[in-house]
Amino acid sequence: MVSKRQFVFGLMALIMIMAAGCAGTKEGPQERQKVTEAQVKAFQNQKQQKKVDIYIPIKEQYATSKHSESLETLRKYQGKIEPRCYQCMSADYFLAPPESKPEAANVKLSITCAVCHELTAAEFKLRLEPLETCTSCHNNGGEIVPGKAVHHPQKEMFLGYGAIGVPVTPDSKYRSGLTCIECHMPNEAHTFEGKTPAEAIKEHTESICVMCHADQSEEQFAKEVARMQRQIKQSCEQLEKGLNNAQKRIDELKRQGIDVAQAQTVYNIVYTNLSFIKADGSMGIHNFDYASKILDYTRKRSEELERMVK
Repeated sequence: MVSKRQFVFGLMALIMIMAAGCAGTKEGPQERQKVTEAQVKAFQNQKQQKKVDIYIPIKEQYATSKHSESLETLRKYQGKIEPRCYQCMSADYFLAPPESKPEAANVKLSITCAVCHELTAAEFKLRLEPLETCTSCHNNGGEIVPGKAVHHPQKEMFLGYGAIGVPVTPDSKYRSGLTCIECHMPNEAHTFEGKTPAEAIKEHTESICVMCHADQSEEQFAKEVARMQRQIKQSCEQLEKGLNNAQKRIDELKRQGIDVAQAQTVYNIVYTNLSFIKADGSMGIHNFDYASKILDYTRKRSEELERMVK
């Protein structure tokens, strides 16, 4: 049996331990608060931070995003713009009824909240499901055809389809039920830029990667991401070099009157698959397995092309 005196002493000891524990953890929140203030200051001064949190007003986040300058970006490609381009680059064009789309000269707005959300007094409801919201614009816009450049195929890469000669290979994140939003909008960040482990280390924050891959440290994952992207980038550079050499040789054979139809067919496959990888822009992060398969298949066709034009 525990005496009343022993119980009182025990209770006092427990209170002292708890107090010490609270005092010991006080430093942590203070340090985090300092980091938060520094991040906010850097964001407001530079307007260039890649990934912010919900303590930054959404309006300020959006102002640093590529969506906010989409129309300006589009107009840099004068002469190559089709009317359908404005559907994904301009809010006033997107929101206009199909039968009364504005003329290009009258388009004024970049992508705004209203493109993705139905705006009411009560809520900002997404017009579509999260994955469809993003991929309705971030896709090739049609069938991938040999000989033609691929246009921002983030949907095709993530879902793992469309590359010539390569079996369908959905990304593991997609198979797990994740969408673009989990990586590009953690904490509802409206900059739409996923923070890489390397960026997180520099900023003394946490990347979106280790939120799921908790078994690895930020440093470990930064090395792994760098390795993956380096592997994809180097393969693309090698293929591009071979493709340029093949094009010169094909042109030379044509001038000699030699039939190069078969070589041109293979060239078109290599060109388009390489374009697929480069236009996705993630260098494997959207779907490393599929990107690797595309490159493996395309490398074999590139070697075949090299033999054909010797």
